[in-house]
Amino acid sequence: MSLEDIIRPDLEPLVPYAPGLRASQVRERSGRDVILKLSSNEHPCGPVPAAITAMEAVLHRMNRYPDGAASALRWKLSEKHGVPLEQVVVTNGSNELLRLVAQAVLRPGDEVIYPWPSFIVYPMVVNIFGATHVKVGLDGGDACHLDDMLAALTERTRLIFLCNPNNPTGAIYDRKAFARFMDAVPAHVLVVVDEAYFEFVTDERYPDGLAWLDGERPVVVARTFSKIYSLAGLRVGYGFMPEALAKAIDKLREPFNVNTVAQIAAYYSLDDEAEVRRRRAENQEQKVYLYSCFDRLGVSYVRSEANFVYLKTERPVEVFQGLLEEGVIVRDFGNAPALRVGIGTPEDTALTIAAFEAVAARLGAF
Repeated sequence: MSLEDIIRPDLEPLVPYAPGLRASQVRERSGRDVILKLSSNEHPCGPVPAAITAMEAVLHRMNRYPDGAASALRWKLSEKHGVPLEQVVVTNGSNELLRLVAQAVLRPGDEVIYPWPSFIVYPMVVNIFGATHVKVGLDGGDACHLDDMLAALTERTRLIFLCNPNNPTGAIYDRKAFARFMDAVPAHVLVVVDEAYFEFVTDERYPDGLAWLDGERPVVVARTFSKIYSLAGLRVGYGFMPEALAKAIDKLREPFNVNTVAQIAAYYSLDDEAEVRRRRAENQEQKVYLYSCFDRLGVSYVRSEANFVYLKTERPVEVFQGLLEEGVIVRDFGNAPALRVGIGTPEDTALTIAAFEAVAARLGAF
């Protein structure tokens, strides 16, 4: 028997997650010293000062295992958001949370409804657990089409993933639409509201998923420290959910799944609300500058409530390569007619605008 015969055959069609290009790779190709990596929705600033200080203080304790229950961080999240401690789960990034939720509820043949295009992890976890994909296109504003998702419900539907703001478009559905949606979802369906970018939102119509968390309703609100808190390299995600589901996930997760440095950094990051407000405001300001550039160049885009902007272009490969030549890395989607541009610092924005202007001068219309 060969090794191929031992490995599960249903893994064959699965495709590993493909991260974007690294700055070092583009530096070699372009010959430029300054490279902007705007492809992974990372925040351009480092962790908040208190988190850096706290991380440095615990490095000498790395001979000890982390708190396996993430007790202090869960308590702080519970206090900050007014959710009972028993309903708070901390994971190795929100990716792990999404996978554990799927593992806890999905059986082969169950249907999972999710928006598309959206976060690549949704179809990945559907594949892993042998469920059935039900992809629903976005609405005219490039947000999750909640009415079409309701129309796709069947008795076999077990799970719905929502992404708000949606990645990669940055668009949102509003509070009224979400309330109608939640009123119509049957009790046998778990709704997972992915709010990875909620701290960046400035639209007052945005619905806070926690308003629908009553401890009984089958809903999960998933969030992360990777984005506005700049802890992407540490992988800290968290979620709020009914206690019964939290207990099930606790049975499935790896022991010590969130390392000590990550827990400490996340704990102290939560104290710096002033920096979160500053980052939100700066992010919004830089988006406005990018919009003005795209308007001037005739580039079609979606107005975003996240820390990235989704461009629509019939020449994605040429524009992507052109930007690489200028030292700017954006996210491409194969041959799909779109690109995603992350928001950087004011200095990054000036360089990004200059890069788009240079590419437009070479290519003409996008």
